[in-house]
Amino acid sequence: MARIPVFNENSEFNPVQRRVVDGILGRRGGRIPGPYRLSLHAPEVTEVWHPLGEKLRLNSCFPLHQSEFAIIITARCWDCDYVFNAHKKIATDAGLSQSIVDAMVKNERPKFVDGKGAEEEAIYDYGTELFRKHAISDKSYNRAKEIFGIPAIVELGCLMGYYGMVAMTLLSHEMPLQEGAVILQGKVK
Repeated sequence: MARIPVFNENSEFNPVQRRVVDGILGRRGGRIPGPYRLSLHAPEVTEVWHPLGEKLRLNSCFPLHQSEFAIIITARCWDCDYVFNAHKKIATDAGLSQSIVDAMVKNERPKFVDGKGAEEEAIYDYGTELFRKHAISDKSYNRAKEIFGIPAIVELGCLMGYYGMVAMTLLSHEMPLQEGAVILQGKVK
């Protein structure tokens, strides 16, 4: 059970919340995504948060399998089951190897073997070093910069930072997991 009330499409909203919810529902197919079910307690934050997330996730310079990979790396590093489960199928449907997702569930380093391996490994090393060491080695940074370019690695840091904020919101308020969710193994707790 969440620590604070979880909003849904049928909840009662004050006028500011209603304005924000109507904007979300109109752009998200009539549903309120998970993190906003909590953040609507601070509707002005949700109002600026939502378009940033749309830009970073839905209008990324990265192909969908890579942006979703960056999101599940973030979820894994934060041990956030909710975000991981919300994005793992999107990632695999977009072309990320199921073996990479399976390794991440076990908190193991994936094997990067197919034609996209160098790019995926660069994203993985960039993100995991940043989250775990709070720094990126010159080798990993320069490899990502060479593969993707400067604008893309700036966006990559923003995407991962955004989903770090999402994970922190979900974890701090103990958002209930989706039905049938996979539980990440080897958590840091």
